[in-house]
Amino acid sequence: MNKLLKSMLATTVFVSAAAFASQGYAAEKMKLGLSMPTLNTPFFTVLVNAATDEAKTVGGEVVQTTNANRDASQQVTDFRNLISAGANVILAGVVDRAAIKPALDYAKSHKVPVVIVDDKPAAGEVYAVVRADNLEMGARAAEALTAAMGNKKGTVLQITGALTTTNGRNRKDGFDKAFKKASDAKIIEQTANWDGPTSANVALTVMSGNPDIAGIYLATDTLYYDPVSSALKSRSRLVPAGQSGHIAMVAIDGGSGALKAIRKGFLDATISQPVVDYAKHGVDYLKAALDGKPMKEGPTDHSSTVVKDGAYFVDELPSPIITNANVDDKTLWGNAK
Repeated sequence: MNKLLKSMLATTVFVSAAAFASQGYAAEKMKLGLSMPTLNTPFFTVLVNAATDEAKTVGGEVVQTTNANRDASQQVTDFRNLISAGANVILAGVVDRAAIKPALDYAKSHKVPVVIVDDKPAAGEVYAVVRADNLEMGARAAEALTAAMGNKKGTVLQITGALTTTNGRNRKDGFDKAFKKASDAKIIEQTANWDGPTSANVALTVMSGNPDIAGIYLATDTLYYDPVSSALKSRSRLVPAGQSGHIAMVAIDGGSGALKAIRKGFLDATISQPVVDYAKHGVDYLKAALDGKPMKEGPTDHSSTVVKDGAYFVDELPSPIITNANVDDKTLWGNAK
């Protein structure tokens, strides 16, 4: 009886362990779906490449990458397609933070963990959000612009992102608060709604009525710098630092075009988004979700802090400032090959 009982108990333990593994995620290989709001900017192509590399590092694979072309309804369809293709986790950027809820609900109904990068959804469940502190980025941009302007007198043009987005509001609010503490310069604020051609029109219009523009703050260099610099050049106002007539200019994002502009002296500084780290830590969190590990608040092992923001665990990654002193740093995403 004792031998039989021991055998039965051993079998029970084995079956229970197997059942637990099948119900949890520990035995699953990562099959990563990537839902991107667009693929027509280096930001998201670098993100996809870095996420693909990290998925391989943790023993997984990318099953499919989708491009919503900035269409919120398409992103909902993309989530369905990714799950149909076999994705058991999804890393996503957000087209519209409110409109993504049906996609998140669908993923939840299929027990597919989701990590959002760069922005925070307005509703719906996700395992984690990985982004930079955009208020802090705006504040650091203000400090950099103040330093670049030095003793120059004049007006500052601020071209914001869409103020319907978290990042757009935070980059504006962070800049406003810090700049007003450091300078009494007048600020002319205009939005370009994350649209490059609109940013050029804003720059041309404001310069026409304000010849004393001495500083410019761009909420995004990947979308705004090229159009705005072309507008300045058309008015003979694109002058490198150190030369008479230079307009101090600072931005956020850290794309390759911005880094080239810093080398040439046209852009004084930019605050770099940690794009590669978005991908790396986003995929790592998805692996943790597959392994059944709960998210928790507190310091991380990668120089950031996970905070609880409403219903979401948000890992706020540090964002370095780029000037001509460190523009050639190979770890910057704008220098990625």
